[in-house]
Amino acid sequence: TSTGCIRGIDKTTINSQPRGYICGLLDVSEFGATSIYIDQNTNLQDEIAEKLANIYNAGFKFVYFDGSEGVNSPFWFHVASAQYKVFSRLKPEPVFAEGAAKTHFSWHMLSGGNAFDVFPPESLKEETRRWPAKEAEQMKADFTRINFGWLGYWVPDKNTIGTQPDMLEYVTSRAAAWDCPVSLHADLKKFDSHPRTSDNLEVLRRWEEVRIKDWLSEEQKQTLKNLDQEHILLLNEQKEFELQPYDQIENVANKSKEIRAFIFQRKGDYYVVFWHISGSKKLQLPLSISNVKLYKHLGQEEYIKDNKDGSITLPVSNRRYLKISNIKKEVIIDSFSNAEIID
Repeated sequence: TSTGCIRGIDKTTINSQPRGYICGLLDVSEFGATSIYIDQNTNLQDEIAEKLANIYNAGFKFVYFDGSEGVNSPFWFHVASAQYKVFSRLKPEPVFAEGAAKTHFSWHMLSGGNAFDVFPPESLKEETRRWPAKEAEQMKADFTRINFGWLGYWVPDKNTIGTQPDMLEYVTSRAAAWDCPVSLHADLKKFDSHPRTSDNLEVLRRWEEVRIKDWLSEEQKQTLKNLDQEHILLLNEQKEFELQPYDQIENVANKSKEIRAFIFQRKGDYYVVFWHISGSKKLQLPLSISNVKLYKHLGQEEYIKDNKDGSITLPVSNRRYLKISNIKKEVIIDSFSNAEIID
């Protein structure tokens, strides 16, 4: 017996049911009252599918089955079955279809699936190694691809360093190794609020162009499948793409989190790509000006301040490249570790 109920409080239909009628609760998903789980053992999925098809058939060509893991068991059957009840009604058949979940029988409908949601910046690389990079190989075996992101977009604040160029470079390069896409899932206002958005989007732009041009060789793709070695896609002096392995310089400026720096070697010299995660400051380095050149873009040289004590001072904001000649790698790393940030 239900007590304390007021019938029709939200102007719903007040009716009666015969004795013994089975009733239940609406299965609201963990994501909130805007999403519910449909009992796949009823015809409600067909009813919803008709409504969705009427919308799609107005002229759409692509479809994404968001939350398609949200079905009752057995999942091997109901995930694909729920998708099929919608997919079979779509006219014309979608050019591309993707889903949050893909099971065996989804193969006949989905060109991609199983995206992973918004990992925080601090764990993004590790979670990429653990999940999408591992799954991509399995999906490739059945001629299907995954989506390496719904990549969140985090603005730096007191709780996080925010989304940084090297993070996006890592994820999208691993995705390219498996011929997979990435996607961003973010409020557009965050792009305006993040000081490094131009650098972040430039990373994605380069890798999207690489995909369009089918620029990567099979050998390069195999190299990128090494999850322990990071890479940077350069735009060189001739405005051509150049792929280089690079390594992070840890503990820049006495373990400051403000500066990110990565070292790589090309044409006999070392380069360090570096930037400030959220601001615009200066970086004093114990290096001689005779051994270095600073570039905003490769081939576009910038001014370096030569200090009386033999050190140099560099601007640090957006990504820049420091070319270092005739100095050992270990000395360069020590120089960045002992650098001083100047406000």
